[in-house]
Amino acid sequence: MNKILGLAAAAAVLFGGAAVADPVTSPANVRSGPSPKWRVIATLPAGTDVTVIDCGGGWKRDWCEIQAGPVHGFVAAGVLGTQGNNVLVAPVVTNNVVAIYKGPGVNYKILGSIPENQTVNMGGCVAGTGGVTWCKVTFGGKSGYAIQSELQRQNSLFPM
Repeated sequence: MNKILGLAAAAAVLFGGAAVADPVTSPANVRSGPSPKWRVIATLPAGTDVTVIDCGGGWKRDWCEIQAGPVHGFVAAGVLGTQGNNVLVAPVVTNNVVAIYKGPGVNYKILGSIPENQTVNMGGCVAGTGGVTWCKVTFGGKSGYAIQSELQRQNSLFPM
């Protein structure tokens, strides 16, 4: 049943339908090759079951070749996690209590905070001052930016 729901959610993202009621969270880009230089051919939401064909070194980090229903391509290894005996696109959770800022930096207004061990919807990330990477997050109806090092893929096979 989980595989069917995961594939239905993937189809919703790929084809624009609303296959499941839950919001799509922390999607992973599927690329045509093993690096960020390859084009994005699909996105898979967290929770999508995948079959790992192979994992190996890629540009600046490890990449895995995957299959998820009709989608075949490469994802950064750090987006994959486990649930029981299944490999899936892992949801993103907070490491600690995490502040949500209005923009990508500590000089922006704090909009709120996210408790420890909470699942968040994570979007794109950008480099900030001092070498800090900031990611767009949504939690509890609030959207803003959080420090990437305070977020992790749950049960990740490889660190982010």
